[in-house]
Amino acid sequence: RSPEQVIAVLREFHGLMETEVFRHHGTLDKYLGDGLMATFGTPMPSDKDAVNALSCARAMIEATAAWNAKRAAAGEVEIRASIGLHYGSAVLGDIGGESRLEYAVIGNTVNVASRLEALSRPLHCRLVVSGDVVDQVRNEQPECDPLLDGMTSLEPQSVRGVSKPVPVWAMPI
Repeated sequence: RSPEQVIAVLREFHGLMETEVFRHHGTLDKYLGDGLMATFGTPMPSDKDAVNALSCARAMIEATAAWNAKRAAAGEVEIRASIGLHYGSAVLGDIGGESRLEYAVIGNTVNVASRLEALSRPLHCRLVVSGDVVDQVRNEQPECDPLLDGMTSLEPQSVRGVSKPVPVWAMPI
């Protein structure tokens, strides 16, 4: 593909994903090449941050599936998207030097979420969430069965930077 075609696909994908982030009360932290990082409960926490994050992830999967159906009908290659979610505290603020500051969310919670997303490939899943997310979703919305539909609890996974294996739930491809 030409650079222009790649950029066009990325813009369309990013547009679909950012729509879901905002629709589910999230904050778009940054685009990361062919991905993006979103947070929930920043800059102001709510009583539904984990529910909003998981609802957003599911909506992103649905939006990607619908987009891929259109792409396939047009003879285009489907795009595989994977998502990792973790729940916990994070540090947020402007970082950088004098000439360029950038809003950022950093910390172990962010690192674990990124590493859970990376686990989606060897686990053959489109969504990998920590047990902390599932526990918090259950606290925020006791009637959460529809949000967990299609997800299964897996063996705890080793995650770089975390001393003990992390309980995970996943939605297979």
